[in-house]
Amino acid sequence: MEFKMKKLFSFIIFMIYSSSFAQNCTYQVAINSENLKGTGKFKLTIKNTDSQSFKIPKKINLCNMRLIDLEMYNESKKSFEKINLAKKDIDCFDFKDKSIKLKPAKANIYTVDIKSDLAVLQSTDFFETFNDRKYRFKISFPLDSYARCGESNKLITDWVYKN
Repeated sequence: MEFKMKKLFSFIIFMIYSSSFAQNCTYQVAINSENLKGTGKFKLTIKNTDSQSFKIPKKINLCNMRLIDLEMYNESKKSFEKINLAKKDIDCFDFKDKSIKLKPAKANIYTVDIKSDLAVLQSTDFFETFNDRKYRFKISFPLDSYARCGESNKLITDWVYKN
Protein backbone atom coordinates (compact mmCIF):
# COMPACT_ATOMS: atom_id res chain seq x y z
CA MET A 1 0.00 0.00 0.00
CA GLU A 2 2.83 2.37 0.90
CA PHE A 3 4.51 1.74 -2.48
CA LYS A 4 1.27 2.66 -4.33
CA MET A 5 0.96 5.88 -2.33
CA LYS A 6 4.54 6.87 -3.18
CA LYS A 7 3.90 6.10 -6.83
CA LEU A 8 0.67 8.14 -6.80
CA PHE A 9 2.37 11.03 -5.00
CA SER A 10 5.23 10.99 -7.54
CA PHE A 11 2.75 11.01 -10.40
CA ILE A 12 0.85 13.98 -8.93
CA ILE A 13 4.09 15.94 -8.43
CA PHE A 14 5.11 15.15 -12.03
CA MET A 15 1.73 16.37 -13.36
CA ILE A 16 1.91 19.60 -11.34
CA TYR A 17 5.49 20.19 -12.50
CA SER A 18 4.60 19.48 -16.15
CA SER A 19 1.53 21.68 -16.23
CA SER A 20 3.16 24.58 -14.41
CA PHE A 21 6.05 24.68 -16.87
CA ALA A 22 4.09 24.01 -20.07
CA GLN A 23 4.81 26.78 -22.51
CA ASN A 24 2.82 28.17 -25.36
CA CYS A 25 4.21 28.68 -28.83
CA THR A 26 3.20 32.03 -30.28
CA TYR A 27 2.68 32.48 -33.98
CA GLN A 28 0.69 34.36 -36.59
CA VAL A 29 -1.25 32.70 -39.38
CA ALA A 30 -2.21 34.32 -42.68
CA ILE A 31 -4.24 32.77 -45.48
CA ASN A 32 -4.27 33.79 -49.14
CA SER A 33 -7.16 32.12 -50.95
CA GLU A 34 -7.23 34.35 -54.07
CA ASN A 35 -6.74 31.44 -56.49
CA LEU A 36 -8.74 28.87 -54.55
CA LYS A 37 -11.64 28.73 -57.02
CA GLY A 38 -9.41 28.23 -60.06
CA THR A 39 -6.68 26.00 -58.69
CA GLY A 40 -8.15 24.38 -55.59
CA LYS A 41 -5.10 25.55 -53.67
CA PHE A 42 -4.47 28.27 -51.10
CA LYS A 43 -1.41 29.63 -49.33
CA LEU A 44 -1.10 29.34 -45.56
CA THR A 45 1.70 31.29 -43.88
CA ILE A 46 2.77 30.63 -40.31
CA LYS A 47 5.19 33.07 -38.68
CA ASN A 48 6.99 32.35 -35.43
CA THR A 49 6.48 35.31 -33.09
CA ASP A 50 8.00 33.39 -30.18
CA SER A 51 11.50 33.86 -28.78
CA GLN A 52 12.27 30.16 -29.30
CA SER A 53 12.11 27.79 -32.26
CA PHE A 54 9.39 25.17 -32.53
CA LYS A 55 8.64 22.37 -34.96
CA ILE A 56 6.05 22.54 -37.72
CA PRO A 57 5.06 19.98 -40.36
CA LYS A 58 7.19 20.07 -43.50
CA LYS A 59 4.03 19.61 -45.62
CA ILE A 60 0.33 19.90 -44.91
CA ASN A 61 -1.82 17.21 -46.47
CA LEU A 62 -4.78 15.06 -45.59
CA CYS A 63 -2.67 12.76 -43.41
CA ASN A 64 -1.63 15.45 -40.92
CA MET A 65 -4.48 17.91 -41.47
CA ARG A 66 -8.05 17.71 -40.20
CA LEU A 67 -11.08 19.39 -41.70
CA ILE A 68 -12.67 20.94 -38.60
CA ASP A 69 -15.70 22.80 -39.99
CA LEU A 70 -17.36 23.02 -43.39
CA GLU A 71 -20.26 25.39 -44.10
CA MET A 72 -22.19 26.06 -47.31
CA TYR A 73 -23.78 29.45 -48.02
CA ASN A 74 -27.59 29.38 -48.21
CA GLU A 75 -28.69 32.11 -50.66
CA SER A 76 -32.29 32.22 -49.42
CA LYS A 77 -31.32 32.59 -45.75
CA LYS A 78 -28.24 34.73 -46.52
CA SER A 79 -26.14 32.77 -44.06
CA PHE A 80 -23.71 29.87 -43.84
CA GLU A 81 -25.03 26.48 -42.75
CA LYS A 82 -22.99 23.65 -41.30
CA ILE A 83 -22.41 20.58 -43.49
CA ASN A 84 -21.94 17.19 -41.90
CA LEU A 85 -18.39 16.02 -42.40
CA ALA A 86 -17.96 12.60 -43.96
CA LYS A 87 -16.54 10.00 -41.63
CA LYS A 88 -14.06 8.18 -43.82
CA ASP A 89 -11.37 5.71 -42.96
CA ILE A 90 -8.25 7.17 -44.55
CA ASP A 91 -5.14 5.02 -44.73
CA CYS A 92 -2.13 7.12 -43.75
CA PHE A 93 -0.20 4.23 -42.25
CA ASP A 94 2.71 4.67 -44.68
CA PHE A 95 2.82 8.46 -44.23
CA LYS A 96 5.98 9.65 -42.50
CA ASP A 97 5.26 13.11 -41.12
CA LYS A 98 8.48 15.10 -41.31
CA SER A 99 8.91 18.36 -39.44
CA ILE A 100 11.13 21.40 -39.69
CA LYS A 101 12.18 23.94 -37.06
CA LEU A 102 10.61 27.35 -37.41
CA LYS A 103 13.06 29.85 -35.94
CA PRO A 104 11.98 33.07 -34.20
CA ALA A 105 10.79 35.83 -36.58
CA LYS A 106 10.84 33.39 -39.52
CA ALA A 107 7.87 32.28 -41.61
CA ASN A 108 6.96 29.21 -43.61
CA ILE A 109 4.50 29.23 -46.50
CA TYR A 110 2.48 26.12 -47.28
CA THR A 111 0.56 25.48 -50.47
CA VAL A 112 -2.49 23.50 -49.37
CA ASP A 113 -4.21 21.52 -52.12
CA ILE A 114 -7.68 21.48 -50.60
CA LYS A 115 -9.22 20.31 -53.89
CA SER A 116 -7.51 16.92 -53.71
CA ASP A 117 -7.95 16.75 -49.93
CA LEU A 118 -11.72 17.40 -50.17
CA ALA A 119 -11.91 14.70 -52.85
CA VAL A 120 -10.69 12.22 -50.24
CA LEU A 121 -12.23 13.75 -47.11
CA GLN A 122 -15.72 14.48 -48.50
CA SER A 123 -16.42 13.09 -52.00
CA THR A 124 -14.47 12.67 -55.23
CA ASP A 125 -16.23 15.43 -57.13
CA PHE A 126 -16.86 17.80 -54.21
CA PHE A 127 -14.79 20.66 -55.62
CA GLU A 128 -16.35 20.50 -59.10
CA THR A 129 -19.91 19.99 -57.81
CA PHE A 130 -19.74 23.03 -55.55
CA ASN A 131 -17.45 25.14 -57.75
CA ASP A 132 -20.04 27.90 -58.21
CA ARG A 133 -21.28 27.86 -54.62
CA LYS A 134 -19.91 29.77 -51.67
CA TYR A 135 -18.54 27.76 -48.81
CA ARG A 136 -16.02 28.10 -46.03
CA PHE A 137 -13.96 25.73 -43.95
CA LYS A 138 -11.44 25.51 -41.13
CA ILE A 139 -8.51 23.14 -40.98
CA SER A 140 -6.31 22.04 -38.12
CA PHE A 141 -2.84 20.52 -37.94
CA PRO A 142 -0.32 19.78 -35.19
CA LEU A 143 2.70 21.86 -34.30
CA ASP A 144 5.47 20.88 -31.88
CA SER A 145 4.84 18.56 -28.94
CA TYR A 146 2.48 19.39 -26.09
CA ALA A 147 5.51 19.52 -23.77
CA ARG A 148 6.99 22.35 -25.87
CA CYS A 149 3.88 24.29 -26.94
CA GLY A 150 1.23 23.37 -24.38
CA GLU A 151 -2.32 24.05 -25.54
CA SER A 152 -1.06 25.93 -28.59
CA ASN A 153 0.39 22.79 -30.21
CA LYS A 154 -2.71 22.45 -32.41
CA LEU A 155 -3.19 25.16 -35.01
CA ILE A 156 -6.78 25.85 -36.12
CA THR A 157 -7.19 28.32 -38.95
CA ASP A 158 -9.77 31.05 -39.23
CA TRP A 159 -12.42 30.54 -41.89
CA VAL A 160 -11.07 29.98 -45.40
CA TYR A 161 -13.63 31.22 -47.93
CA LYS A 162 -14.27 29.87 -51.43
CA ASN A 163 -16.08 32.17 -53.89
